[in-house]
Amino acid sequence: MKEYLLQLKTQSIELWQKMNKIQKSVIIGSAALLIVVLILLTRSATMPDYGALFTLKDEQQAGQIVEKLNEKKIPFRFADNGTDGTVTIMIPNKDITQTRLELAGEGLPTGGVVGFESFDNTKFGETDTDRRARYLRALQGELTRTIEGMSEVDMARVHVVQPEPSLFSEEQKNATAAVMLKLKPNKTLEENQVGGIVKLVANSVEGLTEDNITIVDVNGNVLSENVSSSEDGAISGKQVEIRQQYQRQYQSELQDSVESMLEKIWGPGKVVCRVSLDIDFDKIEQKKQEFGEVVPRSTEESELVSTTTSNTAGTGVPGTDANIPGYELPGETGTSETTETHEIRNNEINTYEEFREVAPGSVKRMSVAVVIDREIDANQQAVIEDIVKSAAGFDTERGDQLSVAGMPFNTEYQDELSRQIAEAEQREMYIYGGAAALAAFVLIGAIVASIVIVRRRKEDSMPAEEQFVVSRPFAVDESGDSEIPEKDLTPEEKEQKRIKERVENVAKQQPDDIAQLLRTWLIEE
Repeated sequence: MKEYLLQLKTQSIELWQKMNKIQKSVIIGSAALLIVVLILLTRSATMPDYGALFTLKDEQQAGQIVEKLNEKKIPFRFADNGTDGTVTIMIPNKDITQTRLELAGEGLPTGGVVGFESFDNTKFGETDTDRRARYLRALQGELTRTIEGMSEVDMARVHVVQPEPSLFSEEQKNATAAVMLKLKPNKTLEENQVGGIVKLVANSVEGLTEDNITIVDVNGNVLSENVSSSEDGAISGKQVEIRQQYQRQYQSELQDSVESMLEKIWGPGKVVCRVSLDIDFDKIEQKKQEFGEVVPRSTEESELVSTTTSNTAGTGVPGTDANIPGYELPGETGTSETTETHEIRNNEINTYEEFREVAPGSVKRMSVAVVIDREIDANQQAVIEDIVKSAAGFDTERGDQLSVAGMPFNTEYQDELSRQIAEAEQREMYIYGGAAALAAFVLIGAIVASIVIVRRRKEDSMPAEEQFVVSRPFAVDESGDSEIPEKDLTPEEKEQKRIKERVENVAKQQPDDIAQLLRTWLIEE
């Protein structure tokens, strides 16, 4: 073994000495590159694999996470996220789960906004104004977190303005709010979703109405302009579209119902019906109160008797006695009796109250027009009117109108269109037929040519005697009575005779192939 190593060393030195400078440089460079690659592979194998811990949109929030990672002495790095404004913090994969749980226990991340957790600790010396501002900031943060929870929203910002309370109600200003949304790529918000955000914000802020909420996207498009108001009763563009769609569908169903019924009588395409509806989309609340007959509930009677005694002084004689005070003159005494009767009767009135809420969507007025492709008399017109009125729910009291007419339809356009279609189909059939015939001709020619070539090759490979027997220098005439010498035939007849004989031989030798060929031709035709 030692001798082998010495011999290998000697041969290597001799080989190195025989090399020129270029060869030596190539070998040295390759060795150095191999060493570098081995070092990099070893380093990458020993280094831990990194994974994403959090992808945050707020740099302040990312700074808090980095500070916690430094405290825990966990290695981290940042991923390049381009220009989308987000920061991805990466740590070793083995530490991701545990680190997330520990940070979640400390309330991180908080989504980049401050919520009601700011009230967990009270601040000494805080004034009412400071507390109100902190509450408003926390409320905006909670609304931001809630809105960002939607699957279509990538980022949200909420701004709420609450005026200071005033002693006079006429000077009190209303609260306002503005929401900016950044949607995820290829995502849009439906109008009902925008309305849901408006109601969410309105019901979360005291004194805030839906009219004072504005929602925009990052491109400056106002998303809340078509959302209906709950106070003024205005309807949104989406609601108008829904109502129009409902009206068109209702009209179409009535038209199809009338047309399908009349076409059973006059034939398909012989009836045209059009329906126009005036639909009431107002929501009505009705309250009805009726009074019935008077029914006595209670009766109370009372009688008061009073007796009065009166003393009538006599008429004195003029003189001294009548003018002396305290001197009574003799007179007359009388008694009177008075009786008063009172009756109190309480009556009960029967009252009937009815409260109804009329749902929107009722038909206020209907107009129907029916045209039939033929002349009709008065009796037929009356019968058709009765049928249409019953089928469409006609009501004369609400002012419905019906018009039935019979006249021949103008079918020139349909006839011309049918003629053009028939001509196009015929041309297409000719084209396909010609192509099929050409393909069949080419196929037959190819088969015949191949048969001739194969036949000639076989004849060339046969001895002269066999070729003489196969070629048969005599032919049979068309009547089949006698054989005509081949020398008496024209060159064209000789060629036709040879082709005919070869085709017959092929048909006798390979009958299945010939039958399959004929079957294919028939199918193509």
